[in-house]
Amino acid sequence: MFNLRTVATGAVLATSSLLAGCIDLTKQATFREDGGARVELEIGLSAELAAMLSNPELIKQMGGGGKTLNPIADCGKPWPADEPLPDGVRSAETRKGKRGDTETCTLIFDVPDPIAAVESANKAEIPNADAVPKQDVSLTRIPSGYRLRMGMTPAKQPELPPEAAKMAAAMMAAMFANRYLTLTVSAKRIENTNGELSAGNSKVTWRFPLASLANPTPDKPAKIEADVIYR
Repeated sequence: MFNLRTVATGAVLATSSLLAGCIDLTKQATFREDGGARVELEIGLSAELAAMLSNPELIKQMGGGGKTLNPIADCGKPWPADEPLPDGVRSAETRKGKRGDTETCTLIFDVPDPIAAVESANKAEIPNADAVPKQDVSLTRIPSGYRLRMGMTPAKQPELPPEAAKMAAAMMAAMFANRYLTLTVSAKRIENTNGELSAGNSKVTWRFPLASLANPTPDKPAKIEADVIYR
């Protein structure tokens, strides 16, 4: 059964455990005058990693039960009729694409109630949650808009000897080199933000190196702040 939430979760897990440097993530939310939003999440997976995750031997070793480990293998299939959509979401679809040697899957959500959707996402169970950074997201109402706040809590790190920890950190930096999570929010007006504003203040963008998200530190926190004015 195809599950959009599984696709997104699988991509995050792949980022943290299998050739993380082969994944790009881009998320864009466009708010309408009625307060609803169109949310698009694009997952980019290198052809090399996609082939690796479909390898029968790796699937067997990982206990995949014969099913591919590629989180975007079923991209393009409709949302199952017997599976309810998350709260606050009216419709969901996926579109498969290709960009150079990167396979892409774009998840598209029509979200009439963004607050309910965020609350639903915060309650979602993520397999092996300790292995990935935790996102603390809040969306609250303000006059004519929403206040968006997001912080990242580091994943639980295994206890390693100092030299091994140093080597692991260097390996992580190399794996994540030149890979980013890009978040964009568009609305009538964006205020009080720590992101990069467009010329007309109608769009804000955050671009985080995946290495910093894998292990955020107090001196380099991964935080998002913005007041989204939609009318």
